[in-house]
Amino acid sequence: MSKIVPDPPYPVFVAHEDLSFEDAIANISSLLRCAATTATETAEGLKGTRRDMACSTAHLIDMARTLADRALDCLQTGPASNP
Repeated sequence: MSKIVPDPPYPVFVAHEDLSFEDAIANISSLLRCAATTATETAEGLKGTRRDMACSTAHLIDMARTLADRALDCLQTGPASNP
């Protein structure tokens, strides 16, 4: 009997070895933007707790995207100095 799923399973999505840190962060930001849009659009068709959960998901994604964007800014301009 042969297994349907390899052991361990092969990853469906793999980041290329030559992907730079800056490009990875830029792609993370783009993926998070798409995820936030999906969550927001989904929330529009919901009510009550389900809507609240979808909106919360969109807010959490937006917060993560803000951090990714800040990391990208730091790479491009250098980190801000702390007093």
